[in-house]
Amino acid sequence: MEDNKIIKISASSIKTFTQCPRKYKFNYLDHLPRKEWNHLTLGNLCHKTLEIFHHSLIINPVPKNEFGKIMGDSFQEARKEFTATKEIEEEAFLLLKNYLLMLEQKSLPKVKDVEVPFEFYLDERVFIRGFIDRIDVLEDGRFHIVDYKTTKNTKYLEPFQLGVYGLWLRKDNPNIKSFDASYVLLRHKSSTKEYSFSQKDLDNIHKELLMYANQIDNEVDWKTNPSPLCRYCDFYEICDAQNIKGW
Repeated sequence: MEDNKIIKISASSIKTFTQCPRKYKFNYLDHLPRKEWNHLTLGNLCHKTLEIFHHSLIINPVPKNEFGKIMGDSFQEARKEFTATKEIEEEAFLLLKNYLLMLEQKSLPKVKDVEVPFEFYLDERVFIRGFIDRIDVLEDGRFHIVDYKTTKNTKYLEPFQLGVYGLWLRKDNPNIKSFDASYVLLRHKSSTKEYSFSQKDLDNIHKELLMYANQIDNEVDWKTNPSPLCRYCDFYEICDAQNIKGW
């Protein structure tokens, strides 16, 4: 890296870079406009509703039999922020209903905070930023990071993103020795994909972030990485991937 040059990255930008350097350039360096995809609107609507829902319960805890009303009010408030089709709103409503059923079967977690913004320097030149959907406190006092996902195919979900969040958690709480984290799979009846992280795990993620930052800083060609997913890319029409056959 060049001296005094700040490399700003996030878990999502790294994922983009590893999938396709050209897409990273278009998005994070050129700042080209992005498309409005239905699946992103669905995710945003669900995320915002759950943010309002849990924040309301932090401020004013209510009995479980009132959760449905709180969720309904939260949904009505969240939908004001997005232009969603009727189909998207109906799907979001169903996913949130399943989330409530999950809470009935389990119990309301002890939520510490929601939609937590964070930023920190990994070293003197690498700057990390992002948002955490939810932070819970478990019965034993350990933290539990939660990230909502509306993806259909969950096999590509990896612990790396949650680990990046954990690095900030460790900086904010230097005495923690371990923590748990999970993806809540909203399109799979709010089932979870769970992980536990140790200090060693976080040290490894720290090294990975520095490696990716170095790769991004030294990237020159920004080559496209063509795949069938290109057709769902924000920048497909202006990328030479559309001219590459055989994938």
